[in-house]
This record gives sequence, C-alpha cells and structure tokens, in this order.
Amino acid sequence: MNAPTLNHKLQRLAICGVLIFSINLVSSYLFPVIPISELGPASALPPVFGLLFGPWGALGSAFGYLAADILSGDPPEIYLVYFFVQFLYGYIPYKLWYLLDRNETISTPRLDTVGNLTKFVVIMFVNSMVMAGFLGFLLDGLGLYDLVSLTTVIFALNNFDFSIMLGTLVLIGASYYRIFVIKPRTTRKTRVPSLFYDTLAVVALITGVVNVVYSLYSGPDIYSMAAGTVTYTLALIYFLKPVTRKIGEKKSQVRVTLTEKLILVFIIIGAIIAVVTGILSIYTIPVVQGAEIVFWESVYLHITLILSIFYISSILLLGYIERTITIPIESISEIVTNYVSDSEGITNSDLITKKCQEYAADQTEVGILAHSFQDMIRDLEVYLENLKTVTSQKEKINTELNVARKIQADMLPRMSTLGDRDEFSIYATNLPAREVGGDFYDFFMVDDNHLAVVIGDVSGKGVPAALFMVIAKTLIKNQAQLGKNPEEVFATVNNQLVEGNDENMFVTSWMGILETTTGKFTFVNAGHNPPILLHSDENPASDGKGHADGNYQELKSEIDYRWQSRINYQWLKSKPGFILGGLENTQYHQEEIQMEPGDVIYLYTDGVTEAINQDEEMFGEERLIEALNGQIKSSIESGVKINHDSMLKKMCYHIQSKINDFAKDQEQFDDITMLIIQYYKKI
Repeated sequence: MNAPTLNHKLQRLAICGVLIFSINLVSSYLFPVIPISELGPASALPPVFGLLFGPWGALGSAFGYLAADILSGDPPEIYLVYFFVQFLYGYIPYKLWYLLDRNETISTPRLDTVGNLTKFVVIMFVNSMVMAGFLGFLLDGLGLYDLVSLTTVIFALNNFDFSIMLGTLVLIGASYYRIFVIKPRTTRKTRVPSLFYDTLAVVALITGVVNVVYSLYSGPDIYSMAAGTVTYTLALIYFLKPVTRKIGEKKSQVRVTLTEKLILVFIIIGAIIAVVTGILSIYTIPVVQGAEIVFWESVYLHITLILSIFYISSILLLGYIERTITIPIESISEIVTNYVSDSEGITNSDLITKKCQEYAADQTEVGILAHSFQDMIRDLEVYLENLKTVTSQKEKINTELNVARKIQADMLPRMSTLGDRDEFSIYATNLPAREVGGDFYDFFMVDDNHLAVVIGDVSGKGVPAALFMVIAKTLIKNQAQLGKNPEEVFATVNNQLVEGNDENMFVTSWMGILETTTGKFTFVNAGHNPPILLHSDENPASDGKGHADGNYQELKSEIDYRWQSRINYQWLKSKPGFILGGLENTQYHQEEIQMEPGDVIYLYTDGVTEAINQDEEMFGEERLIEALNGQIKSSIESGVKINHDSMLKKMCYHIQSKINDFAKDQEQFDDITMLIIQYYKKI
C-alpha cells in the first residue's frame, strides 16, 4: 500500500480522539477515586493507537483526554499538563517498538510471535513506569502530588494492567482486519551517531532510578527536581532518535496466524483471571474511610501480581509451543507454498529438503510431517523428471503425427485433379477422430469417359489403420486404372490384402465407375454402408426446350429447377459383399444403375450414422435422411436457387452441423468421411 495521505492521518486522529473521549467519559463514572489518573480501560488505548498510527494516534488520544478533562471541570494547569503526558503516553511505545529492535528488518506491531508479545509487554511496562514517573514529576512541580506516591503507583499499575488485558486484543483485531499501520520514516545516515542517543538513554535510566531511591528517603527537594528534569529531558531527546533499520511487514496468507490464535487464547484467559482477581479483591480487601487510594493500590497490586505470574508462565509455555510446533508448521506451510508455486517444480528441491531436515529429526508429529514431506519432494522430483522425458517424447510423437496427418490429407484427391468437367460435380470431406485415421475416399478418371469413386473404412483407429488405409487405397486405384471392372478390382485387392495380414485388419469399401457419356453406373459393395440416391424420374427434353443446340448452361438450369422440386432421398440398395482383407478368393457381386441428369449419390462411412450423444443414442440412418431432405426443403422455402458449384459442399457442411448439434460436447470417436457426386450427362 502507498504512504498514507494527510486526509488518512487526520481521519485516524479523529477516530482515536472520539473513542478515547467516549470510553473515558464512561470510565470516569466507574472509577471516580482519582480524577487525575483517569483510571479505567481507556488507558489501554493510547499506547495501541500510537503503535498503529504513530504520532497521529497519540495526538488523537491526547485530544480525546483533553476534551474529557475540560468537560469534567479540571483547571487548565492540570489538563494542559495531562494533554502533554497523554501524547507522550501514546507516542513513546511507537518509538520504542522501532528503536529497541536490533534485527536487520523491523516488523510492524503485530503479536504473531512470542518475541513480539514479549517485546509488547516490556514496552508497556517501561511506558507505564516512565509516564507514571513523568506525571508524578510534573504534578510534584505543581504541588499536587509527590514524585513517588500511591497516586503514581496506581497510575502505573492501571496503565500496565489494562494495556496487557485490552491492548493485546486490539492489536490482534487490527491484524485480523488488516488495518493499515502508519510506519515512521527510515534513514540510512544520521547527523548524530546512534551511540549518542543510546548513551543518553542509559544516563537517563540511571539518573531516574537514583532519583526515585533518593526521593523515597529524603522527599522532594531542589535536587530531586533537578534530577527529574535531567532524566526526562534526556529521555525525550532519546525518543527523537531516527529509525535507521528497514521496516517490513510479514506477509501471511492467513489473517491470524496459529501463534496469534494461541496468544489470543492466553490473553483471554489472563483477562478473565485479572477480572476475577479484581472482583475478589474489591470484596475481600477492607475499605478504610478516607483511605480509598490505599484500597485501590491493594486491588491493582493483586491484579498486577497475578497477571505477572500468569504472563511469565504463558510466555515461557508459548515460547516452547512456538519453537516446537507453530514455527515448524508455519515453515513447512511456507515451504509447501513456495514449492507448489515454483514454475520449474524442482529448482528449489535441495533447499526445501534441507529445510525439512531440520524438523524431521524430532520424534514428534511435526517431525513425522516434515519427514513425510521430505520423502514426497524426492518422489515428486523423480516423477517430474520422468514427466519431462515423457512429455518430450509425446511432443515428438505429436509432431510426427501432425506430419503424418498432413501427408495422409495430401494423399486424398482434390477436385482440381479432375480438371474442368461438365459431366458431373463432386465433393468430398474427411474428418479423422484422431491425428490420423482409417477412413478414405478417392475419385479419379480411369479414361476420358469413365469416373471411378471409392470410399472405405479400415478396422481400428490411429496409425495402424492409417497405414492399412494407404495400402488399400493404393491397391484399389492401381487395379482400377488397369481397366478392370469393380468386382474384379475388389477380388484382386482382397487377395493382396489377405496376404501377410497377420494383424487381421480389414477394410469395408464401396466402389463405383460412372460412364459419363451414358450415365451407366457400375458398382460393388464390400461390407460398406449403402449409399443414398436422389434419382430423377424425368429427363429434360433435348428438343422441346431449345436444347438440341448443345446449350449446356440452359440444360443445367433446368436440372437445378427439377432437382430442387424433388426432396426424396432413397437408399441405393445392393447386395453387400464380404469385407476386403478377410478371406482369400472372396467373390464380389457387381450391380449397375442408369443415372439421369441431376441424379445425386451420397457416400459416407459409419462415423456419420454411429455418432452418439450424451444419452448414448446414435445419429442413425433416419436422421441422416431427414438431414438431407431438410437441407433441400430449407432452400426451397427460403426461395434460394441452388448453385451447383457450391451445392454439394453445402450438403456436407449441413450434415456435419446436424451431427455436431446432435452430439454436442460428446467427443468424436470415429472418423467421418463423406463423398457426393451429381451427374449431368455430357451433351
């Protein structure tokens, strides 16, 4: 977060002042014995506000007390002195927190370690003693109280007790709500050496102790006043010492650490003990008329004694718990976080393993946890190395498969290979389920007047199917170009595939040869899905329409019109033969039909009809027929005249979109191949 603005600081000042004024107003009615000392829980807040918000929190607390004192009717000489004292009461802990720390980096006020808790207790004790003595010194100068008196003792005990009971709770609450802490400015170089300030502090401490002892036996005099002046002058100069060490805030993923939670538990227990002790003391210690100060001194002494014993024991116990439980757990948690967030995975494994070794030697639950994590890191290191190797090999395989896919796609014929033909239109598409597949299609001219079309589906998937597909496609084309008819082609190719087929692979295929001059279409089926035919019942006249002159475009336009007016696709039934590559010397049955201008034949593999959805339903033959007929219907209803140059392509896209809508997010498990041919007849 950026440095706080002046508006932010003034807001904190106002909030601190209002809180102090409100709490002090209530406590003045509950503790009316010594109006000057303002006994009560409000005394816990100025040191905490000073720790959190620096001089702005201390100044806000002083203004809050000033307003309360003016409202209570105190004379100016008292509330002005007390305003100065209250400012120092909140400001001194703020300076001591950053001056007493000798670490390279000073943490902000937070009770997340036993060391910080001890530091807080010591600062609160020093602050209570110093400010009680300072208040006594000022009031002694005004002739109201002696430097060392029951008033100053009660004032010191009250401030210390409530700072420990309530101040710790406020600090932990500030950590939980992530309240922004105002930190002092730091400087690398100072005009006056740090040793000079430290020397002044030591001299002030010695002078103050000697002055207290002297005042106990001789009473206040000119020497006592001089010594007090020297003591607090030197102390105030020390508190002007600049902060030279770096201030950092410990980053934690949790709002309250495990140590803070344990500290919070002990603080609550200590507060309950202190309250119970105070109540018992009030009801058991006799009150002498006119000696109420002695009574309150006894109450606070009892509370302070119990709190001191409890907190000393708690700090020792918490120190042991922190050393053996919380610090190891937090360290292991940080190790895990760093290890998980490490993009390289194993770059810090040696450092992490060494860190775990520090705790793994202990025969405790924490030691077992550290040892287990140490073993896990070693196993993960081996796993990540293996994973890198496997990933590298997989990337190499994927690269090779992508090359194989491109080669396989390049082996399938393109429309341009046939040249500019007016007798027919043809379009085909292939969508493998994996990088490479076993489906294939082919079309080629056997001679100038005969077009061969082939579609096939190899058993299995992946690379083996792709290799078998290349062999089958090549053999079929080679045999067809020798001038053989379809049944002879399949009989020969079948025997060639059976030979050496130890993996027992096979291929289903359908082949047809179209005589472009007459429309005679001879075909044979080797266990493949039957094609779908859109057959024309009427032929465009060659004389009555003015087409005898060989005007091909007018003939094609009439075919377009009649083709759009018919929407009934039917199965081209044929006797299915046995698969290719299954049994040697298999005989195949050849059939033929007469194609008329405008007739369409749609060939496909079982990846079309066997596509499944989330309910394990197949797309099926009925949906395929509906998709073909629906595409024509939508064109007629929209009034769009179909262009033969794009009609076949749109049919394939339309069927593919229907399959995608049906399957939705279901993964494609089989290759999808389609081939469509439309015959026009050569004029």
